[in-house]
Amino acid sequence: MCRRPALECNEIGDTLLEVLYENRKLETLCTDEQEMQRKRGDIAGRLRLRVNALRTAVTVGELATLDPLGNWHQLTGDHAGEWAGKLSGNYRILIRPEGGSDPWDAVTVTVIDIYDYH
Repeated sequence: MCRRPALECNEIGDTLLEVLYENRKLETLCTDEQEMQRKRGDIAGRLRLRVNALRTAVTVGELATLDPLGNWHQLTGDHAGEWAGKLSGNYRILIRPEGGSDPWDAVTVTVIDIYDYH
């Protein structure tokens, strides 16, 4: 049972994923609608969808089923340990699951970047 405030629990009482941000600028971009439209109008709609998926998931592993259009996946190489969600053909939102040995079960993530793959 969720012991957090109602906004941090889903309708069946599960604790929602805690979403942190690497820095204040990135947090403002992801949480302020006007800033999102002003700075990243080209991907604002999809960014909003990916951030909402993060806010409503219970674990990182749930993102793949909760937001299938986000194409959430684990990264390898230089970005090993990070996950990405698709924003456009080029852009991804990068997150880092925090704590625990299995990233699929992580209940806290840090949004670390909006990244252009190309």
